[in-house]
Amino acid sequence: MPSRLPSVLAGIALVVVLGVYMCCFQVRTTEVAVLKTFGRMSDEPITQAGLYWRLPWPIQDPVKFDRRIRILEDMVEETPTADGKNVTVTTYTGWRVADPKLFHTAYPDETEAEAALRTKIRTHKKAVIGQHRFAEFVSTDPQERKLPQIEKKMMDLVAAEARKEFGVEIRFFGIKKLGLPADVTKTIFEYMKAEQNRRATRYEAEGKAKAQEILSEAKRKNELIMAAAQFNVDSIEAEGRRRVGEIYRSFAEYPELRIFLDKLRALEETLSNRMTLIFDTNTIPADLFDAEQRMAPAKGLKLDLDAAEAKPVGEVPGP
Repeated sequence: MPSRLPSVLAGIALVVVLGVYMCCFQVRTTEVAVLKTFGRMSDEPITQAGLYWRLPWPIQDPVKFDRRIRILEDMVEETPTADGKNVTVTTYTGWRVADPKLFHTAYPDETEAEAALRTKIRTHKKAVIGQHRFAEFVSTDPQERKLPQIEKKMMDLVAAEARKEFGVEIRFFGIKKLGLPADVTKTIFEYMKAEQNRRATRYEAEGKAKAQEILSEAKRKNELIMAAAQFNVDSIEAEGRRRVGEIYRSFAEYPELRIFLDKLRALEETLSNRMTLIFDTNTIPADLFDAEQRMAPAKGLKLDLDAAEAKPVGEVPGP
C-alpha cells in the first residue's frame, strides 16, 4: 500500500488540475469574452482581465475575442467620379470588436466578419466617390479639394452600419492612396497644364497692365518734376541775367576796366593748362604782359575819378 501512495497522490493531483482547468478560464487584458450556457450567450460580456469560474463543458463554454484595434486595408480598384473620371482609391480602417455578443451571433467566424466589413467598406467607398467630382479629389486649387470631408462621409456610413449589424466599432478611417489610371493621368495632366498656362497668361497680362500703369504714373511725376525744375532754372537764369545786366550797366561807366577784366579772364582760361606759349604783347589778351598797356586802364580810371572829384558838389559825373 505505501508503494502505491505516490501514484494515488499524483492521480488525485491530476484530477484536481483537470477539474480546475475545466471549471475556470482566463481573460487577458487584450481580450473580451462572453460565456455561453448550453449555447446561449450571457447578456453582459467579460471585459476585465482575470481568472473566472465556469461549469465544465458542454454546460458552459467561454468565447474570447481580441479587443485590440485591427487595421483593414481594402483592395485597389477603379471607381468613377460624379463627372465620369476614374480614380483608384485605397482606404485603411481601424476597427475593433465593441459588442462581442452581436459580433459572435452575426459572424461566428472572424474571417467571415472581416470579409463582410471589407465588402461594406468597398460599397460605401464607391457610393461616396460617385457623389463627388474629380476636382474634389485632385486639383491645384486647395479650395476645391475635399478629401477630409469625403473620408469622414465614408467613415460615418461604414461605422453606423458595422456597429448596428455586427457590433464592430470603427476607430479611424482614411484614404491611404489616391491614384489615376494611365489614360486618365495623361488627360488630367494636359488639362492641368492648360489651366496653368491660362493662369500664367492672365498673370502676365495683369503684370503688363500694372507695369504700364506704374510707367504712366512715373512719367506723369517725371513731367511734373521736370516742369518744376525748368521753372526754377528759368527763374534762376532770369535773376542771373538781371544781375549781369546790373553789372554791365556799372561797367558802362568804366569801359576800360571792363575790357581789362575780360582780358584777364581770357588769359586765365588760356593758361589753365600747363603749356609753353610764345606770343606778341601787341595782341589781345597778351598785351597785359606789357606794363604800359596794362596800366593804361588804371590811368584812365584815375583821371575819371580825379575829374569827378574836381566838379562842384551837387553835380553828378556823366558816363
